[in-house]
Amino acid sequence: METFHLKRFFVGLPAAVADFPTQLTIEDEGVVHHLRSVMRAKVGESVVLVDGQRRQAYLATLQGLEKRTLTVQVEQLLPQPVGALPSVTLAVALIKEQRWDWLIQKATELGVEAIQPIASERTIIKLGEKDFCKKQERWEAVMRSAAEQSEGLFIPAILPPVSVKALCAQSPAPCQRILLAERGAHRETLQATLRKHSSQKHSPEQHSSEQALLFAIGPEGGWTDGELAQFEQAGFIFASLGQRIMRTETAAMAAMAAVVYELGG
Repeated sequence: METFHLKRFFVGLPAAVADFPTQLTIEDEGVVHHLRSVMRAKVGESVVLVDGQRRQAYLATLQGLEKRTLTVQVEQLLPQPVGALPSVTLAVALIKEQRWDWLIQKATELGVEAIQPIASERTIIKLGEKDFCKKQERWEAVMRSAAEQSEGLFIPAILPPVSVKALCAQSPAPCQRILLAERGAHRETLQATLRKHSSQKHSPEQHSSEQALLFAIGPEGGWTDGELAQFEQAGFIFASLGQRIMRTETAAMAAMAAVVYELGG
């Protein structure tokens, strides 16, 4: 059955569904409100339930839609998409709110795993812990909507802001760490970096976690010399997106689009 035209929404399931058909009651006021008031769903309609924790999607039929609960009959587990991306984290210098919202929305559509806000020396926007907590819920709502629209199987994580120093001081996870640098003679093209990564990820001795990528993307004024030195000392690969100087959100999308093209299977 084609499911591209069906309404999709994320639900928290206590366990994976193994037997079909199975009736479930979902008590999530946010989901119920979204289905009733926003998506205008009707009893008897087929929908797609997405279990973001296990990254599984199910075909289901709405059997009851009350004020605070909904009842569905889960019909089948839908096949996983082929050509999944490696895990990608975008560590991005904070930018103005409207442009940030656009960045996290489009990055979600392209399959980003996590967003790590960065407070660099030239970052204009400053975001303390209390401010982050206020904005986190709205950012997650933006990403949830984008994940549903793009038929994603998970909602990316939005991490608390850190400084460049803190990012570089983190124990390197088993992933390829790439700094997007607009200047510098020792840069290589992002295409070359990703193609090297692609050839390495097929090595039988490599684990899937080692296929992950982290991009550091700077503010409008660029990284300072001191920050570049920290990234170099931390082992980041310096990569270029070409001759043009891009806005922060443009560079993030160019990097994600390159990953999709080179590594998306």
